[in-house]
Amino acid sequence: MSSTASENFVAPPARRFLVGFMALGILAGTSNGIAKVVLPLYAAALHASPWQIGLVGGLQFAGMLLLSLPLGAMIDRHGSRPLFRIGCIGGVLLFLFFLSRASTPAQLIAGVIIFGLLNPFRMVTTQTEFLHLLPLLGPGKAGWQRASHTFGMFFAGPMLGAWVLERMGFSDTFRLVAAGLFVTLLIGDRVLSSAPPGKGADATPLRQRLRDQFTVVAKRAELRRTMLIEFLGQVAMSYFTVFVIFVAIRRFGMSAQQAAGLVTVQGAAFVLTLLAAGQWLAAWREPVRYCAAFGVLLAAEILLWQPAAPAVLWASAMLLGLGLGMQHLTSVGRFAALAQELGRGRIGGLFSLAGPAGGLVGAVLGGVLSQHFGMLAGFRVLAVLFLLQLLWESYGLLIRTSVAADFHDAFPDQD
Repeated sequence: MSSTASENFVAPPARRFLVGFMALGILAGTSNGIAKVVLPLYAAALHASPWQIGLVGGLQFAGMLLLSLPLGAMIDRHGSRPLFRIGCIGGVLLFLFFLSRASTPAQLIAGVIIFGLLNPFRMVTTQTEFLHLLPLLGPGKAGWQRASHTFGMFFAGPMLGAWVLERMGFSDTFRLVAAGLFVTLLIGDRVLSSAPPGKGADATPLRQRLRDQFTVVAKRAELRRTMLIEFLGQVAMSYFTVFVIFVAIRRFGMSAQQAAGLVTVQGAAFVLTLLAAGQWLAAWREPVRYCAAFGVLLAAEILLWQPAAPAVLWASAMLLGLGLGMQHLTSVGRFAALAQELGRGRIGGLFSLAGPAGGLVGAVLGGVLSQHFGMLAGFRVLAVLFLLQLLWESYGLLIRTSVAADFHDAFPDQD
């Protein structure tokens, strides 16, 4: 078999598990997308105050920040499969017997907190095992799991949630989410059946494992760099999702539906890039891929620096989705390589931490910036940060190219 053919070959089991991971991504994303839409509406129906509604919207995914690192350590001891079961079964019971019967804002908030703590048991485990499987799938599939989850989270989930809520009411909608989580359990249990088992009592104790995770972050510059890149990308996505709608409405008089379409366009460009660009980008060296991604992201933020027309917002939305997709594809490949070297549980937890942390910072600090300096301030700060990223990566690429050229001149007969 030729080298090219071997690179493109994916063993049938790997193909089967790829389909399984994509199904998991769509189901998990759809369940989270329905909850993201329906839970704040339910809080309003229970006459919750604005700050309580904000808690219901924000606490759904706060558990990712608290539990990503501990779960990464627990995967090495217990394996992904039993932890995934806990997340799914707990979610089924929560939606079926608690959230569907909540009658006060306090009960709903308590349920949302539990949901936020159960979410990482499903998300961290599946992301970790996908990274572990990625070397068998090849770089062309690097973004497929994230694309499937994004599709469910931002497209299928909100649309299905609104449609079901209108026809079935809150309680039955929550029961539908419970049914979706049960199907997720059945599929995920089969997909994760081939995941490496935990080490049990032979595994490093949890407290020491957590210390080791911080130690490896402190020692490995490429890991810190990759986490920072993923963090900043999610800051940009979160800030755009929240504040571009207000810019469109207040600055250009767009309707709420048109303004929301900007987020849809950005999400669609992101998903399409994840699905279609992996093999194309794999032909480039990693520094070149990062330079291209940062260049596209910088162009998107420059367009938002002082937008002069609605068309500028639409162009920025497409560029942002494209740039974030290119950046994520490159980062996933680097995380997968680090997982092979440093352990899938350790890197899986760190990978699952960087994105949600960026999403939270983008929304919270973005709100502070907007309040004091205007809604365009965040886009301007991001433009500067992406420019610095581009300059740093370009400088590193220039140094590596210069060293390679010097080596070739000194040893012309060496490959």
